Amino acid sequence: MLEQKYVARDEYLNFLKRNRDKHIIKVVSGVRRSGKSTLFLLFRDYLKKTGVKDNQIINLNFEDMDFEDLLDPEKLYSYIKKKLLPDQMNVIGPKSWTLLGLLLCLN
Repeated sequence: MLEQKYVARDEYLNFLKRNRDKHIIKVVSGVRRSGKSTLFLLFRDYLKKTGVKDNQIINLNFEDMDFEDLLDPEKLYSYIKKKLLPDQMNVIGPKSWTLLGLLLCLN
């Protein structure tokens, strides 16, 4: 099995860590294959290590046919609203939109 190698994105990851509880929108953008999804996965791992539960993390991949209907903004809103836990931090991501409270990650 090949070991996956990632480019360290400490500056970006540290920004997300520092601002995780601030109610501001954080946007991560970049060209395809620039590491946005990897950044989300690293941040997700950090959150889990700090006590965020799996049911507070929602992973959407809009390149997956299972999520095709969610390209409609109203359906996406409805889906997210049903998944969010009241009075808890929630994370949604990575492939197109990632939301942590108000964390938004756009490809």
